[in-house]
Amino acid sequence: MTIFDADAVGMQNVHTPLTSGQHFGFCLIATAVYLLQFYKRGGWHYLLIMLAVDLTYVTQTSLCTENRDFLILGIAEAVILAAALVLGIRFNKQQKAAKLAAEAAADEAAERREAAENEQRERDEKIIDNAFDE
Repeated sequence: MTIFDADAVGMQNVHTPLTSGQHFGFCLIATAVYLLQFYKRGGWHYLLIMLAVDLTYVTQTSLCTENRDFLILGIAEAVILAAALVLGIRFNKQQKAAKLAAEAAADEAAERREAAENEQRERDEKIIDNAFDE
């Protein structure tokens, strides 16, 4: 058997190592995972990654038949993944800033609570001390 006989026995070509069914299943699972991540965390980069994964299914269709088509698809994938990277970095910075702000607010609230408790304790001690002075 030669490489030219590969199509005759059902083997995939270099551009599509998965069968159409396997690739479709993979895309469905990836779509579900990234949609779930988008709804749970809210980062737009998850949708871009989902789009990039789903665009790989184009290799299974008759739309991609020439090397030029694969090159265009590859460039589109690179642009989408670069945008996802930029949005992901921004998202992580925003998440860290929000977490630091929440921690700072919690620390400030704890300090105010502690100061109020100390003030109340001092007032209570003064009341007790003044009661025995008379």
